[in-house]
Amino acid sequence: MSAFALAMLALAGVFIGAAAFFTFTGPGSAALRMKSAAQGYARKGRHKDLMHTRDHTPKGFFKALLPDTRTERKQIQLQLRRAGFDSPHAMRNFFVLRFAAAFVGPFGALIVFGLYQSGALPISLSTRLDQISGLGVTQIVAVITAVCFYTPTIWLNRRIKARIIMIEQGFPNALDLLQISTEAGMGFDTSMTRVGQVLTEVCPPISEEFLLCQAEILASRDRKDALNDMADRMGVEEVSAFAALIGQSMDYGTSISTALNAYAKEMRETREMKAIEMANKLPVKMSGVMASMMLPALFLITLGPTIIRYTQVFGD
Repeated sequence: MSAFALAMLALAGVFIGAAAFFTFTGPGSAALRMKSAAQGYARKGRHKDLMHTRDHTPKGFFKALLPDTRTERKQIQLQLRRAGFDSPHAMRNFFVLRFAAAFVGPFGALIVFGLYQSGALPISLSTRLDQISGLGVTQIVAVITAVCFYTPTIWLNRRIKARIIMIEQGFPNALDLLQISTEAGMGFDTSMTRVGQVLTEVCPPISEEFLLCQAEILASRDRKDALNDMADRMGVEEVSAFAALIGQSMDYGTSISTALNAYAKEMRETREMKAIEMANKLPVKMSGVMASMMLPALFLITLGPTIIRYTQVFGD
């Protein structure tokens, strides 16, 4: 047997032995770390999608539900993303829900009036419905339709406001954690991943956005675009400034740790100024409440005896 054949047999034996070793010994520490990192990305972002579907013109049944213009669809999609709904079919589901709600309310009201006409309602409710005319029934159905149609939109706006308030309250702490992680020697991407995993229970919106941003970067997306998209989803000015700060630091090659330190200090000062502003607004708000509560009693005490004496003198 030639030397070349012996070398090939030896090489094949090495590969077979390595494969058998990794097969029967199980995953190593590096594999376990990769698995835990993947679980950290998916822990709070199962409903997220890295690859967004392209904006297509609605067709068929959805053409009557969804807006025709692309600008309106993008605006509504941005609102849904700020509310935490980032799935490809979030906009379609929202409009279907609003369409269904607009029919459920009036349909229920018509069922009630139909039962009233057939005499299947209780006597107490029937006596109240006897006082309503045909025009009144039409007005009630119209009001119920409007309320059911706009209720999902109102709920969406409240959800957006609540999520923005939660992000505003938790972002300074997240920025402090990022600063500590970068000063400890961790990279920026690793720091964001770590902070996102730590804030899973404390502030879920920031955790989801940080982990989604890092997942997009790992999927070969540009870091600046991922950060700007994250800032758009959050809808907070501080996050937009943070994304611009990181982008400028990477463009000019400056230290991210130094930039985060300066920005964290500025945010702490901004939070302190907001607290002082809210404290200074309290006397003005309390003065209005005290005036509305005290002035009627004050007028009653000062003018009451005069009014009583006036009625006693000129009443006869």
